[in-house]
Amino acid sequence: MVQTVPGGSQPSRNARWLRRGVIALLVLVAGYVAYGRLDRYFLDRSLVIASPDSIPSQPRLLTYANTLGRAAYSERCASCHGADLKGDQKKGIPDLTDADWLYDYGRISDIERTVLYGIRSGVGKSHNVTDMPGIGLQKALNKDEIKDVIAYVLSLSKHEGDPAAIERGSKIFQDKGVCYDCHSRDASGVPDYGAPNLTDDVWLYGGDYDTIYKSVYDGRHGRCPGWIGQLSFATIRAIAVYVHANSKESPESPLRSAKSANAGISG
Repeated sequence: MVQTVPGGSQPSRNARWLRRGVIALLVLVAGYVAYGRLDRYFLDRSLVIASPDSIPSQPRLLTYANTLGRAAYSERCASCHGADLKGDQKKGIPDLTDADWLYDYGRISDIERTVLYGIRSGVGKSHNVTDMPGIGLQKALNKDEIKDVIAYVLSLSKHEGDPAAIERGSKIFQDKGVCYDCHSRDASGVPDYGAPNLTDDVWLYGGDYDTIYKSVYDGRHGRCPGWIGQLSFATIRAIAVYVHANSKESPESPLRSAKSANAGISG
């Protein structure tokens, strides 16, 4: 007669406990994954619903946006602007870490529009009102006149030059060359057009004589892709938040002005 052990053999009980343990672990993992997805869904939703320029005042949302934005920037933007966001002056790719902005003022909402629609990208709503015409190619100015304009432009950023050439260049800038139409009468630029400020020492393509001559003679037609339709809106906003967190707003930014005014009131 064979004796049986109540509850089955020891190996059988161990196998059942092992199966139960595995099932419990799988349930926990599935729950964790589901929670993570649900949490991300709500964070994405909050990111989209929030006013973009209010995100820096919301710590958890800001942390999430920076994490998401860093990964997306690395994948989509770093190949041109660099991992350090410093750009490439030889190719006319702007530095994203300073306070000098071609379009608008460097607010999250401003950066977001550029990430969404791009610059001369062929996408509707992209920045494409104007670009730098080839003044020499179009024979609007001759080579000597271009040299005078360059002398004037360089003088605006404290470069010394021939006073007579600077004087002639100033008149051409304000009249025949029609440079003022984009860069404004005082040469401080127009953010609505993407016309750069010529009075500082920040240059998109380089501030040496030969590079400026090429810009004036041949023109410039920089382009940035728009990511609308290729990335989710939450990801696009996160890229804008990440870039903003690593840059500075223009001194003329309405947000900076508002903060200064509020500081004056509270003080």
